[in-house]
Order: sequence, then C-alpha cells, then structure tokens
Amino acid sequence: MRKIYFGDNLEILRELATGCVHIVCTDPPFNSGRNYNTFLKASQSQRTAFVDTWTWDDAAQDARREIGRLAQASESYAALNNALIGYDFVLQKATSGAPSAMRAYLAFMGPRILELHRVLHPRGSMYLHCDPTASHYLKGLMDALFGVANFRNELVWHYSAGSAPRQDFKRKHDIILRYVKGPSFVFNQPRMPYAENTRHMFKYQDEDGREYRRNGTKDKNGEWKRFYWDDGTPMDDVFTYLRGSEMNQIGATSKERLGYPTQKPRALYERMIEASSNPGDIVLDPFCGCGTTIDAAETLNRQWIGIDVTLLALDPMQKRLRERHGLEPSVDYEITGYPTNIQEVMLLVRDRKKYHDFANWAVTRIGLEPTANVGDGGFDGTGALRVWDARTQRERHTRIIAEVKSGKPSISALRAFCHAIRETKAQVGIFITVEPLSTGMKAMQESMGTFQHNGVSYPRLQFWQIDDGYFVNPESLNERIQLPWRVKSRHKSERHFKDEQTELMLRG
Repeated sequence: MRKIYFGDNLEILRELATGCVHIVCTDPPFNSGRNYNTFLKASQSQRTAFVDTWTWDDAAQDARREIGRLAQASESYAALNNALIGYDFVLQKATSGAPSAMRAYLAFMGPRILELHRVLHPRGSMYLHCDPTASHYLKGLMDALFGVANFRNELVWHYSAGSAPRQDFKRKHDIILRYVKGPSFVFNQPRMPYAENTRHMFKYQDEDGREYRRNGTKDKNGEWKRFYWDDGTPMDDVFTYLRGSEMNQIGATSKERLGYPTQKPRALYERMIEASSNPGDIVLDPFCGCGTTIDAAETLNRQWIGIDVTLLALDPMQKRLRERHGLEPSVDYEITGYPTNIQEVMLLVRDRKKYHDFANWAVTRIGLEPTANVGDGGFDGTGALRVWDARTQRERHTRIIAEVKSGKPSISALRAFCHAIRETKAQVGIFITVEPLSTGMKAMQESMGTFQHNGVSYPRLQFWQIDDGYFVNPESLNERIQLPWRVKSRHKSERHFKDEQTELMLRG
C-alpha cells in the first residue's frame, strides 16, 4: 500500500479500519505559537497547517462538545473526556491567553490520538514528535488513551542549532513519545558502533576479514564473538546529533532541504521506523507535511499512508517520491483529494467546501501565494515580479496577481479582475479558468496593454485554462503564460533508486 490522503486527518482516520497500520510516526503541530507562513489565510484548515497558534474559539468549543457527546457511548472517548476535564482545571478553564490556547490545542489533538490508537495494530507502536511546550500535556492524553503501562520511552532528539532567549538556557532538543498498543510489540534493537577508542580490543578476524573480540557471554546465535562493526552497543534514548550528520536539523545547505517549514531529517524517522516495524509493514503519518516519514518508509521497504490538510504540502512530497524513488502519482501510489488530471480538478471545483483548496492549488502552480480574499471578486494569488526599467537602468519590484474561476467565466468577472489589476497597480494579472474563454473576453487582453522587460513586451492580462495538457507536461505552463521568469522548481532530492538506463551505464 502506498497512499496519500488530502483532507482533515480526523475524518480520514475515522474511515480507516481498526488495527490496519503497524506503526505511527508523526510530527504534529506543537502549539509553539509560531507563524510559519503568514500568507496562508484563505481557509481555517490551511491556516492550521502552517500557523501553529491556537485559540479557544467556536471550533475548539465544538470539538469539546463532540468529545462529550461521544463519551456517552464510547469508553475511549470517555477516557479522553475525563483527561480533558482534568486539564481544564489545570489550565483554570481559561478562555484567553496561553492557557486557553493549550486547551484548544488539546481539544484538537485528543480525538486524533484516540483514532490513531484505534487504527494501530495490536503489536504496533506510535512515535509522537513534540517539543517541551506541549510534550507533558500530550503524554497525559496518551497515558489516558494508550494506558500508562504502554508508555515505553521519552526520546530526546538533540540537534546543533537552537534558539537562545536572553533569560533562558539555549533550547536544542525536541521530545518524541514512544507508546505501544499492548504487551507484545515489535522492537528491533537499534545499535550504535562501538567507540573508536575500543577498537584495539577487536584483535581477531574471521574468514571475511571482520574484526571481533572474544566475549564472556554468548550472543543470540550462540557465538562467543562480538564484531566491531556489526554488533555495537544498544542505542540509548538520547538521539544526539553528530556534526555534519544526517541526524541534525535540516540546514540551509542540506541536500534534503525542501523549503518546507518544520521539516525534519529523514534519518531521524528511519531510526524509529526500523526499530518498531519490519519490511512490508504499514507506516502511517497523519501530519505528513513534505513527506519525510513516507520517504523514510519507502527507503526501508515499508508500505505507507500519508495524510495532510494542505495541498501545498503535496508538491514537495510528490517531488521527493519521484526523484528519490522513481514513484509516479496515480501509477505507483494513490492520491485522494489532490488533482492529478482534469477529471479530478472538476470533482474538486464542484465541491463547494473545497473551492478554496482548488484556488490555492491553482495559484501555487504559477509560483504565487494564496491570499486572504479568495472568492470575493478581487484576486486569489499574489507575488513579486522583478522587471528591468529601461528609464532608470535598474531592476524594480512590481506585483503580479491571479484570479481563479471554477465555473464558466463571465465578462463581468473578468472586468472585476481587470479593475483589481489597476487598483493594486499590478504589472500583470493572470486569469485562471477550467472552462474556455469567449472571444470577447480574449479581446480584453489588448485593452489592458503590455509591460516591458529587457526590450520585450508582455501582455499585462494573461490567461491560463487548466486542461489535461498541463498534467501531462507541467512545464508547458511556461509556454502558455508569457512572463520574464519561469515557474521555479525545487532542487532535486538525492536519488535512492537506480533506473534501468543507469544500470546499463554502470554495467558498461
């Protein structure tokens, strides 16, 4: 199984079968109070994905009421409800400030942890990545839902970079809570190489040239030997970075870097997946973001399920699966809720609840950022454009905007967009549709004039009709839209597979 879902993970988790996944590895929002992408204001679900701040609002109160209602018929929800009531007293039932934000965050996370426990295999494990802001609260919820006896480790991921407020110690670690579902569980003991200063003790060699020393106790295979490279010492619960290692944070020069907020190193998730699952097992990440967990799972020959709320996350996810593993969407893995052809685009735009998601997806195809005023007759995307000013002999920054129309485009809608171009003093506006334009609408392009860059004229009003041709060749967008810049792609991920042509070249 290889599957990516787009949508609210709580709804999707409730549709998964009980006991269907072997390990959960996830990095949810931390209630850190950080605003990772301030431009994403189009819909609350999109905001939740990138803005890790919480408010005791109607949505939080509705979540608590639903938990209370379900508690009447479910022992699991009753346990969750009791835990949240306890936290209400700890947090003084606050409706404003930091305590209220924590109440809202726990109302969000509680039902999701409950469903993750339900879908976990009886011998399965869950790794919940968090930070000191909320780790102790989340541990309380997991104790209530998994059982205190099923807590196994509080893992510490120690990294090199860290913030250093003037009145605090420098923060350089995250917490990972490890729970199991029952007394029998998978655990493949991870090991670290023996220390270099002990190598002189490994003075014997076997027939394959492997260094070993004689040991006072037999190993599991009845051997009296300890190999320097193959055995090592059991790994402890502090995952310490090594300078320049892949276990460190994703830095600006890292080969893994995708430009996605809160991205974690793949090696960190490989360690957890390898320890608590076997090849062929199913790995689940309900907050999969740019796809680190599913990348690690694929690397280790596991099956996987990824869920994320924002379409923006799935671009880097698809890219790394293609470049590292040679996997193509709708061929090698299934995507639900993300358009991979024009038929799926039409299904998305017909769902009124998902119009904002479609608009966000469309404007990000041309490198723009979604705006807050989706569907208000203004514009749906905006970005900066640098053009060469022949008069001043220097580059100047100007604006580019886009409007998305899911239904049949009208003259009045196009006139409103042209008005927005003039009002915002945008250099260029792109009108995006899924249905063809009329002849009269195309004629309006000439009336909007052109802009100049390096002696070349470009239409100020441009059009992009989304069709199957785009999905066959996304680069064709650079031919349909005439701009002095190309839609940029992210740098390539390091390949984890060898294709047939590469194999032939190596053999030659």
